[in-house]
Amino acid sequence: MKKIYLILIFVLVANSGFAAELLVFSGAGMRVPMQELGKKFSDETGIDVAFDFDGSGRLGSKMLLGVKPDLFIPGSNKWAQRLKKEGLAEECVAIAYHIPVIITPKGSHKVQSLSDLTLPSVKLALGDLKAAAIGRNNKRLFEKVGLDPAAMNIVARGINVKQLVSWVETGSVDASIVWAADAFQSGQVETIAIPPDVNQIDTIPFCRLKSPGHPVEANLFWQYMLVEAPAVFSRHGFKAIKP
Repeated sequence: MKKIYLILIFVLVANSGFAAELLVFSGAGMRVPMQELGKKFSDETGIDVAFDFDGSGRLGSKMLLGVKPDLFIPGSNKWAQRLKKEGLAEECVAIAYHIPVIITPKGSHKVQSLSDLTLPSVKLALGDLKAAAIGRNNKRLFEKVGLDPAAMNIVARGINVKQLVSWVETGSVDASIVWAADAFQSGQVETIAIPPDVNQIDTIPFCRLKSPGHPVEANLFWQYMLVEAPAVFSRHGFKAIKP
């Protein structure tokens, strides 16, 4: 099935003489798998893929202001639903789960559980509530477990999850909450699991947009992703969903 599908892509590309470059908006937490998928797609089809990686809120806001990418992969369903409501998204399919975890610098033992995040001695960085999907996720998590962010020593708010990971890697802060895949990709942080009965797991939607600038090429990458994304996302620490 996969071979037949790829042959179909090659035939379509050969018959169309594509020269366009796709623009894909992607949440920063999906940078590693999406760069790999974009390169593989380009190598196999000759269609270049350019990415804008940033916090989902910042990317979604750009689209509401009129910027038109060909495809969009936000870090949670919030923006998929918003863009559908605004008439900008044609279809969104879940391709993986975003699972929050606590991270600390290597060798640190200051934080062992969610409740430790309220300790005055713990310098905490969290995602920006408007810019990053992880920030909104954290808000839901704290409401679920009854923790008050006002009681935390929050010293910084990151515009995307990669920024949060970087601050923990360098020891600039004592802890953060990020996606499990980003902690996996880092390899330079300690990971503390959040109890499954309270954790706020998000799904990652892949959205095909209405009126893309390059509709044929966008549809080819859409179809390619549905086949190839599960294995690539799994390899980079995500719990993938087969569409």
